[in-house]
Amino acid sequence: MAHPVVLLHGMWCTADHWTRIADALRARGFSCHIPTLPAHADGGDPASVGALGLRDYLVFLREWIAQAGFSQPPTLIGHSMGALLAQQLAAEMDCFALVLLTPAAPAGINAIRPQPLAAFSSALLRPAFWKRAHRPSFARAAKSLFNGVPAVQHLAIHNSLVPESGRALAELAFWWADRGQASRVDSEQVRCPVYVLSAGRDALTPAPVVRKVASLYPGAALRHYPDRGHWVIDDDDTEDMVGEIAGWLLPLEQRASRATRNR
Repeated sequence: MAHPVVLLHGMWCTADHWTRIADALRARGFSCHIPTLPAHADGGDPASVGALGLRDYLVFLREWIAQAGFSQPPTLIGHSMGALLAQQLAAEMDCFALVLLTPAAPAGINAIRPQPLAAFSSALLRPAFWKRAHRPSFARAAKSLFNGVPAVQHLAIHNSLVPESGRALAELAFWWADRGQASRVDSEQVRCPVYVLSAGRDALTPAPVVRKVASLYPGAALRHYPDRGHWVIDDDDTEDMVGEIAGWLLPLEQRASRATRNR
């Protein structure tokens, strides 16, 4: 039996945004489990999410995984901010494998680039943005988040987005100003195999930044898609991507199974 897979969503998202990937993984024999971060469910809660930060999300996920009571170490698959949270979890718990899809960078990596600044400009320019919820406009999302996704899907995806924490955004973008270093990852404590995916048209986590994330993990597999944008969880290449991830995980599962039988 394959190890359980926990899917960790990114900014403005919920568990529902993993539907396509979860269905594709389940069709290949994987058991998928998908938490929704606090104040994100049922359209989101702007008043509540504005007071939350990365540490609150991490505490929630740590407790959620503990309560799930998995009999085997899980594989963590994270997208964007969820991939940063996945790295933090993998540094403190026993994981089978770690898959990072267009990951947000941890503290120590300079992720400031013109494209991400433009993408988040409407949030960053609001007074005391770090205390408030934010959500991209349709025009900004279409340009910076959904580029690479067929245009006919844009409105439906945008309508599904929920408000996100300005505090979490500040902790990611301006980690050097965060005394608590909420986005820090002790990468040397990540003991499991790591797979990292970058996209050439990604305006939120540009490929050069993602390569720096991959470099934190010696031996990590790095897959680059030159013509995709940030929203790799539901574009024209999602099915092929899942097939490649499953193909990477399968030999790991087979080796683990043989090791168990030989004990």
